[in-house]
Amino acid sequence: MCLKSLEKKKDLVPFLLRIGLGIIFFWFGITKFTNVQDWLRYIPPWLQSLIPISMNLFLYIQGAIETLIGLFLILGIFVRKSAFLAALILIVIIITVGFNDISLRDFGLLMIAISLMILGQGKYSISKK
Repeated sequence: MCLKSLEKKKDLVPFLLRIGLGIIFFWFGITKFTNVQDWLRYIPPWLQSLIPISMNLFLYIQGAIETLIGLFLILGIFVRKSAFLAALILIVIIITVGFNDISLRDFGLLMIAISLMILGQGKYSISKK
């Protein structure tokens, strides 16, 4: 496929970004229910002291939010709002974990979320707004 023909495919960009970020958030959300103990190690003690509920409950709530964000992005509904929430979550994670391989990965995901806030749902979505 020549590079010039890719110009005709640019309507796919929001769709591909939505699906990619949506699958990641959906997966991370579901695993907060299935492997909650694994996720506990990512919450530093100083942050745990600021959260007024049990860490398990916090992660279940976080998991529900992430699962919905992922589902909404995949379906193409509430895309800008979902991308905004995804960006907020990613910013908190980046600040919380500091500079490492996780924060670098999440910085890339943050750029995708910001791109979706700008682009919206695109042509291929359930929502047509």
